[in-house]
Amino acid sequence: MIRTDLRYHRPGTPREAGALLAGHAGDAVVLGGGTVLLPMMGRAEITARHVVDLRGLGLDAITEHAGHVEIGAMATYRHLYTSPVLARRVPLLSRMAVGITGGEQIRNLGTIGGSACFANPSSEVPAVLVALGATLRLHGPAGYRDVAAAGFFGGAFATDLADGEFLASLLVPHQQGRTGYHKLKLCEGSWPIVTAVATADPERDGAAVTVGAAQAVPARIELTALLSGDGGLDLGSVDALVRRQIDDPWSDVLADGTYRREVAGAVVRRAVTDLFEGPNR
Repeated sequence: MIRTDLRYHRPGTPREAGALLAGHAGDAVVLGGGTVLLPMMGRAEITARHVVDLRGLGLDAITEHAGHVEIGAMATYRHLYTSPVLARRVPLLSRMAVGITGGEQIRNLGTIGGSACFANPSSEVPAVLVALGATLRLHGPAGYRDVAAAGFFGGAFATDLADGEFLASLLVPHQQGRTGYHKLKLCEGSWPIVTAVATADPERDGAAVTVGAAQAVPARIELTALLSGDGGLDLGSVDALVRRQIDDPWSDVLADGTYRREVAGAVVRRAVTDLFEGPNR
């Protein structure tokens, strides 16, 4: 049950939002789309007394810049997969968003920034951001600071956000090469068991895969050593490599760590197959 003495705040500027979060540090939460936060508050899993709603800050724009796209943290999944900028410059984000777990309601309300900050290991978002080399732009009492996605996720449901900070936007480089994407789920509406994003680096003839949901934070695994002379990949060696790299597998009610580690190789192989044989995206 949501507490009855809840205080709702809707700041009009980033500075005001930061001041509210800093002034109520430890007793304030940020409201984005609310698809995760509100159910958790209803179950008394989150008992903060102050809710800071960022919807008045205009943080849902998707803007193209030289070499990267800036995505407001409040952009919903629908914003992502209907954006012509992302379809042209970062099509992997469009592909992820249209297939996000939860169906139409989540696509309409859920935000990419909320998913990043919730940092559920089973979410599709963390691994995709790490694979794309995204940067997260945080706003706090000292102004803005940028953190690479690979350093933002600090563990299960843990991030680099400090007191008084919130995620303002995400800076995502234009995709330069092909990508492959695959995820394993128990059913359409469940969180993924394992996700995999395979990427090719045309500048150095390399390849890598970022595995999500298999451990508490995304694992980036270099695949270049497995490339064959004709540009393909030695798929037979993938399973052993992935098992070595997933050294601290994540367990929850959907699947234990042992299972996640065992199936991760198969998910990676399918992402790699998509990388080399699927549409050029």
